[in-house]
Amino acid sequence: MYGLTLYRRHIQACTKHYSQNFRVFQPTSKTQRARDCECPIAAEGTLTLEGLVTNRSTKTNDWKKAERIAAQWEQWGQTTTPQELECRVVAPSYAVASFLASQGPHGRGVEKNTYAAFEVLLLKRFMPFCESRGYHRLKEFDSLDVTTKFTESWINLQPTRQRKGVAAPSDPVALAPTTKKAELERLRFFLRYCKERGWVQNNHAQKIKFTASVSKKFGMEADEEERIFKAVEMFPDGRGGRGGCNARELRAFCLVMRHAGLRISDATTLNHTQLVERASGRGSALRIFQKKTQEWVYIPLPDFVATELSKLEFKSQKDGRRYWFWTGRGDDDTAKNNWYRKIQKVITAAGKEKPFLNPVSPHTFRHTFSIAHLNAGTDIKFVSRWLGHRSVIITEKHYAHAVRGTMLASEDAYDASMERQESIRKKTKLGHKGSETVPQLGLIQRLDSRP
Repeated sequence: MYGLTLYRRHIQACTKHYSQNFRVFQPTSKTQRARDCECPIAAEGTLTLEGLVTNRSTKTNDWKKAERIAAQWEQWGQTTTPQELECRVVAPSYAVASFLASQGPHGRGVEKNTYAAFEVLLLKRFMPFCESRGYHRLKEFDSLDVTTKFTESWINLQPTRQRKGVAAPSDPVALAPTTKKAELERLRFFLRYCKERGWVQNNHAQKIKFTASVSKKFGMEADEEERIFKAVEMFPDGRGGRGGCNARELRAFCLVMRHAGLRISDATTLNHTQLVERASGRGSALRIFQKKTQEWVYIPLPDFVATELSKLEFKSQKDGRRYWFWTGRGDDDTAKNNWYRKIQKVITAAGKEKPFLNPVSPHTFRHTFSIAHLNAGTDIKFVSRWLGHRSVIITEKHYAHAVRGTMLASEDAYDASMERQESIRKKTKLGHKGSETVPQLGLIQRLDSRP
């Protein structure tokens, strides 16, 4: 909903000695007017063209004047007049700061990883590109040539990531096609934001196309799963220091990911309020908030997995929630990375006994969950919903190649088609005593005989 809220933004010399963080809103009673001070009035909220507005001064301490100014801003959809906006030179740094503010905790509040990805694109790619070429106006990107050259400048900024002891290459390393495509989507989103505010006339990133091969996902075979859980049982017992875990906790963590298809971040912060009874009353389910679709999803959980969870002691309690796999100390991202490393150690140990058919990582539990359900005949709409995919098309794109049911169905369809073609061919031969070309000649003759 669009609109602005007015409040006093206190200065150090406030006559009522209010702290700067304490807000006083427009008084509506005699008591409130007595408590009011003379500090400047600021506005915050959302405008149709400018988007998020925070701490924007109305340059007055009179409530009635501030109301008129706020009403005018809402009419314009921005805090500058349309004439001023045409004359104003919007710097790339201003556009970047405004955009990041709109995506942060006081704006859309996107996920940490999404916000970090926007920071990489804009602070580590976009701004250095503008500085190296002396671009002081965002208007420079009203050119397809400039926008294209910017996308061509993208390189891998961390070529030795997660490769300890490996020297950085002397020459720039190109971005992987999938990463480049993801960066292009973020650039399109940023330039659309700028276009909506009138800072650029065109979003030329929409005209640029990158192709990336479909990222096929593979699960684990039954014997590979067995080897991994066997390696889990060999995990050192005991806590192993602060934030450590024992074999029982690690087994429960892996079982949850395997039989609920959770991302490792969701499994890490799983708490007792999310383990609920199924709607049918037959067993348990996990209540998971899927961030991409912005909805709560109930994922049925096998009884033996629910039993494993119930046997565990809680690691922590925070804000009325009891967590199985998170100590509640520090950042949840750190906890997620710790679990990732523990599971990867188990996978590495299992791989020494016998190589895996396909590459395996902690995320492979999720792929195994998906493929197993699809092969068992579960409706792909349910699997897609459990995974938090925005569309069934995404689920099909990732898993159709690995689903035996899909392969068998396509082979059956092919065989049925060939049988029908053979039947038609035989009937055609029986209907004409001569060679197989007779029907064609007869058709040509009939066409030629038309007036």
